[in-house]
Amino acid sequence: IKWILIGQVAAAQGNQGEIKVIPHTDFPERFSSMEEVRLFAPNGDEPVRVIPVEACRFHKDAVILKLHGIDSISEADQLRKMQIKVSKDELVPLPPDSYYVFQLIGLECVTTDGVVLGQVIDVLQTGANDVYVIKPKPGITKLQEVLVPAIDQVVLKINVEEGYILVNLMDGLLD
Repeated sequence: IKWILIGQVAAAQGNQGEIKVIPHTDFPERFSSMEEVRLFAPNGDEPVRVIPVEACRFHKDAVILKLHGIDSISEADQLRKMQIKVSKDELVPLPPDSYYVFQLIGLECVTTDGVVLGQVIDVLQTGANDVYVIKPKPGITKLQEVLVPAIDQVVLKINVEEGYILVNLMDGLLD
């Protein structure tokens, strides 16, 4: 993965060319220190435009950005649905034993008995704790997906470099 989504332009804000951005990051405050934003077409692989940031403020759950050269509602409207992404080296560093979702997707889930359950295909953020969604290997279970709670008793080790998560399966998880 080359680019990480941190926000999406929702709408024009006011009549001075500001845009309302819905943050897709646990660190929305990062927008206030950005010198420029890279704008991508929805699900685009490369930036369409790179525009300097003139101002940033926060309003409710949104980030309001004023971008250089975007000075009217119609100019701001043209940016609607554009995605703001950063490169991996621009990510906010996480504390030890914390991971970005994109780092977990694709990891093999292995039990303490050495059974390879399958691959992490999604991470559900439930509020209490994350839940790893595993696509099981054929023959492991009749379930389409296995939900593994990301709690200390279950997830014993995450090794991004070697590509696996070690889990202590609770009884009934594969039923």
